[in-house]
Amino acid sequence: MAYDPTKPANSAPVSSSELRNQFAGLKELIDEKANTADLVPTIDANSSGPIAGQVDYFTGTFSDPPTAAEVQALADKVNDLITVLKRT
Repeated sequence: MAYDPTKPANSAPVSSSELRNQFAGLKELIDEKANTADLVPTIDANSSGPIAGQVDYFTGTFSDPPTAAEVQALADKVNDLITVLKRT
C-alpha cells in the first residue's frame, strides 16, 4: 500500500492495520531512494577531496598595518586550500 500523509486522521481511533500499511508505504519510499551504489558516485562528484597532509597551517604573522607581502602570503594559502578542495 502506498504511503498516505493524511492518515491517520486527527482524533481518529488507532488502527494497527492502517499504521502497518503506512509504515510499509514509508519503507517502500525509503527503499526506492536508498540505493547506495548510486549514491557513492554522486557524493564523490559533489564533495571536496581529502586534504589531510596536503595543505599546512598558515603560520605567518601580520604587522599593523599588514604589508602587501603578508596579505599575499595569506591569499596564497587560501588559494592552496581552494585548489586542494576542488575535485578534478
